[in-house]
Amino acid sequence: MSTTNKPPSDTELRAMVREALQDALNQREPRRTQRVATSPSLSRAVRKPLPPPLCRTAVDALKRATPSRIVQGRTGTRYLTDTYIGLRADHAIALDAVHSELPEDFASAQGWLSLTSQAQEHDEYLLHPDLGRRLSEASRQRLRQEGTVGADVQIVAGDGLSAYALTQNGPALVQALEHALQAAGFKLGRTVCVRFARVGIQDDIGVTLNAKCTAIIVGERPGLGTGDSLSIYTAYGPKLGQDNSEKDCISNVRGLGLSSDEAARRCAELLKATFVNGGGGVKLV
Repeated sequence: MSTTNKPPSDTELRAMVREALQDALNQREPRRTQRVATSPSLSRAVRKPLPPPLCRTAVDALKRATPSRIVQGRTGTRYLTDTYIGLRADHAIALDAVHSELPEDFASAQGWLSLTSQAQEHDEYLLHPDLGRRLSEASRQRLRQEGTVGADVQIVAGDGLSAYALTQNGPALVQALEHALQAAGFKLGRTVCVRFARVGIQDDIGVTLNAKCTAIIVGERPGLGTGDSLSIYTAYGPKLGQDNSEKDCISNVRGLGLSSDEAARRCAELLKATFVNGGGGVKLV
């Protein structure tokens, strides 16, 4: 029988953590101060050290299951050198992701309808978020001419705060989402892609095309080392300035997170419930 060093599943990891916690509780000494009764001459209180809350096995399992930094150690009051260098590198990944831009021909290469927001350039987009929530007039006219009117679900791809994430994981996620939604019986519009797009641009597109629902895929605001992560935001009954309480989000779609196929499956199930309930967000609680 061959063995591998793959990380434990979520179920196995939870079981290991529960077992480790229970072992720690079973071995724990009372917290009250204990005196040595057999030696009256000893007046000093003796306290036995408590065991760590998690055994090494559980900690090692956690470290294998996540890219998060767990039990890194220290040198005096500082990080270890390897940890410090790793933090700087991951911070650089986040900065690069925020400043990345979609190639001019990216949308057309995927067969998507290429649009732009009201932001004229990337710096303006970062400084003025509202410009990323509305289409430019030229793009709105093109959308009316070439987009699909009245679809059940209109898929939108946008760069968000990580164009890099969209270029790396967007095509696979859009393809998976199209297949999952069509299999669930939804009529889809032609996929559109917007440069310099914030989440709210799905409202403008949904209203322009009179779509029943929109699903926008955008690059997430990157954390340390997570510049390739995408989110899917769904909005039923689009209207300009639609409140976030009416929307739903599936996040962390990337190689080290949720796979494209799994995210698409969850989105299809989410939208089936949304259509049954006549809305998403708080209506699904």
